Amino acid sequence: MMRHGPLVMIIGAILIGSGIVIVYPITSFPSPESIFDSVSEKVRIDPGTAYSFSQTTISSQVPMMWGLHITDYQPNDKVSITISNVFGDKLGSFEESDPIFIKSFMIPKVDTYNFNVENKGQNPVTVIMMFTENPAKSKMITDPNSPLYKTILPVAVSVILLIVGVLVLLVGIIFTIMDWKKGKNKSRYV
Repeated sequence: MMRHGPLVMIIGAILIGSGIVIVYPITSFPSPESIFDSVSEKVRIDPGTAYSFSQTTISSQVPMMWGLHITDYQPNDKVSITISNVFGDKLGSFEESDPIFIKSFMIPKVDTYNFNVENKGQNPVTVIMMFTENPAKSKMITDPNSPLYKTILPVAVSVILLIVGVLVLLVGIIFTIMDWKKGKNKSRYV
């Protein structure tokens, strides 16, 4: 008598193993900097001092995604970010105590925008500012060789294989139980 359960379980285990093998070489997700088109150099800001980053836009009425990454983050770090244009018009102010902070705003007009970052903590911080104008048309999304594509695609395939593998493994277990019960019922009447 053919027993289907163990065979189906082996196929499920192979799918699960394949999913793990595909995702194994990817040791980490892309850094936050890799999802932005423009990234500043690392800048050290001492406690109580500030540094101003500038970004000139080429479009208007499109979103600008921007972010701040504290690369040497410690739990008590805190920064204040004030956004203004070259005329001094304030466009927003934020206080942040997380290592990565990402926001966006609609660019009212082509201009140079200043991001004044002040260290409100007690330790020096090293920060990177990141910018993407019109994220829907970003190189990260449109370039198939971008780090995001090189990471997301294998992870997506791996997740699909893991899900299908677990489902097939469960079906195999159910078939094994059914085969075992059939065998047990037949042995009663022999």
